[in-house]
Amino acid sequence: METAVHLYQIAYSQATLEQLEPGYALLDNLANERPDWYEYWPIRRFLREATLDDDAFYGFFSPKFGFKTSLTHEQVQAFVREAAPTADVVLFSPQPDMGAFFLNVFEQGETFDAGLIAAYEAFLSHIGRPVPLRNLVMDSRQTVFSNYFVARPAFWRAWLALNEAMFAICEGADGELKAALTAATSYPSSGVLGAQRKVFLMERAASLLLATQPWRSVAHNPFGMGWSVSRFRDHPTEAYISDALKIAWRDQRYPQYLQAFATIRDRFRSAVAGMQPAA
Repeated sequence: METAVHLYQIAYSQATLEQLEPGYALLDNLANERPDWYEYWPIRRFLREATLDDDAFYGFFSPKFGFKTSLTHEQVQAFVREAAPTADVVLFSPQPDMGAFFLNVFEQGETFDAGLIAAYEAFLSHIGRPVPLRNLVMDSRQTVFSNYFVARPAFWRAWLALNEAMFAICEGADGELKAALTAATSYPSSGVLGAQRKVFLMERAASLLLATQPWRSVAHNPFGMGWSVSRFRDHPTEAYISDALKIAWRDQRYPQYLQAFATIRDRFRSAVAGMQPAA
């Protein structure tokens, strides 16, 4: 029996509604009641209200998914069905350089938002699930950006529970932890300040679950998708090697793999240190 794959694309304005890609069901966020939560608001509502088929896969993508991944609805469905026998989660994350050149997605986020790691470590300790984020190793099988993944309901429930714990703090009484989680970032937003840190932490919850729990994941080749707009994209060979070394370390735990990764990364950092950001 063919695996059911339910793929949705989020529309938050008339313009994004008109750009809905062929094949995707609409995840209606046209009211856009809480733009500060970005995609989490409509995904949260769906997961809390809908009755899910435990054997099926579900995915909820932003309007930029096709542009960033170069994948059609049919290609995503076909890849998920092929991966279904051995996967709980199927990944479609672009920007492979951002995944490869950093130890994990939290280190990557810290580079652009100093304080992100401390804020999330404080949150995880607060809910009784402490994790030393600076030491986590993530390869392309655990790297998720922009919520570009498709998963069975069991994983979505774990994802929702973790993010709901953060949601409760961010929506609750003022305090030091809430301030850290809701700090404004430099990411452009429709408001006066930038998008809040909570959005980027929410997007990293899937990676944390994949790196710390025994979920089975299969990743679509990220190196054929859109790379970042930074100068990192000018070093594809180093990106391939870096990801391969992290895969090898997670599979076999030989310390030499991480030593080699560190050597390549240090050499790479020296090479790009004097470069100007890409336009």
